[in-house]
Amino acid sequence: MRLTLEIKQRCSFFWLRGIRSVRIDKCCAQCFIGDKFNEVYEQTRYKDKALVELDITPDSHVKAYYLCGLSRGFVYNNNTHVAFVPCEGQSIHIENANIRLDITDARQIDFQGYTPHPKGIYTHEQRTCRNWIFANYILDGMPL
Repeated sequence: MRLTLEIKQRCSFFWLRGIRSVRIDKCCAQCFIGDKFNEVYEQTRYKDKALVELDITPDSHVKAYYLCGLSRGFVYNNNTHVAFVPCEGQSIHIENANIRLDITDARQIDFQGYTPHPKGIYTHEQRTCRNWIFANYILDGMPL
């Protein structure tokens, strides 16, 4: 897979994880256990503009990949959340005022409409965190 991420507007940062396992007792990036692609974070942290190009070698131990981008001021609606898996011949393209993202040989996982209902008591912060929602999506055996 080849990831190309262009930052068009100042952002706080982006991060990318290869998810091997998940946990729902935490939220945000702590939901995901797996590989960190630190170059995405380092090349986007508090930048007005940036271009990140990264080759990702698929790993059979990784269930999915997750790209998270936090906007300047952490404006919920301007954040980026893209879950994906390797898929030869397909590609992901997202473009808006903040970013342009292309990932070749990958398929996006549409989990945005999913509402988890795990047993236990969870905070409003957890229940509205899209990372936490995707972690539940994986635990619930939803299609990747």
